[in-house]
Amino acid sequence: MNKENETDQQEMNEIRWQEERKLRDTLDAELLKAPVSYEWRLMVKFPIAPKLCCYLMGVFIGGLFVYRGMNEGSLGSIIFGFIFGLILISISHYLFFPDKDTHYKLTPLGIIYTEKDTIPDVAYTIMRGFAWFSVVVCLATVVYVGPLAFVGAGGMALLAVKFTGFKAVTKALTVNFVQDYKVKIWSKAGIMSLCSQPIDFSYSCKIHYKPSQEAELLEALSRHINIEQVIKVKGHRALGYYD
Repeated sequence: MNKENETDQQEMNEIRWQEERKLRDTLDAELLKAPVSYEWRLMVKFPIAPKLCCYLMGVFIGGLFVYRGMNEGSLGSIIFGFIFGLILISISHYLFFPDKDTHYKLTPLGIIYTEKDTIPDVAYTIMRGFAWFSVVVCLATVVYVGPLAFVGAGGMALLAVKFTGFKAVTKALTVNFVQDYKVKIWSKAGIMSLCSQPIDFSYSCKIHYKPSQEAELLEALSRHINIEQVIKVKGHRALGYYD
């Protein structure tokens, strides 16, 4: 009996999810056709703390090679240390924690925005070249060692193949409006949290803006949604949707 109830509940949840998905698709289609009443573009900086940790790691590891090279009188180790540290810092900045070029479009039905990692084209070229080189090395290892190498080198080759098509991707996102909202603002950071009332994560979002346009943005939003309350906050945690 319990198994039948669980099956029925799963089927109901699946039906409910499909209905919600159809509704979202319909709303998104209407949103994409809606006229744009206000738009802005800005560069969203990645938080500095994770970047700083990787920068320090790059300096530390590279410094170890430089220190060893100086003690042993090895110019090669010194040069390798500088290059390795620089590469690790660059990878951290551009690949792991890139800033995002963000473009927002406000419409009467919601917000459309795109995000693109600000990674130089040369970084993609280097990664694709390194990926192809890794594929060749892995396959050569398989040929040299034999079938047992597939356990490690084969998996690495498959992973490397995925990076051979590494390229810039622009991600498009949408947020549909409901009638009532509570707005939380972190003015110093230029982040605004739109919390639907009652709360529904599908219709809530955080948007970034230039601090100088705060009043203008609030006025533009008020033309399309009912802002029940505006709350000034002083930290990222306080921007949450729960209260």
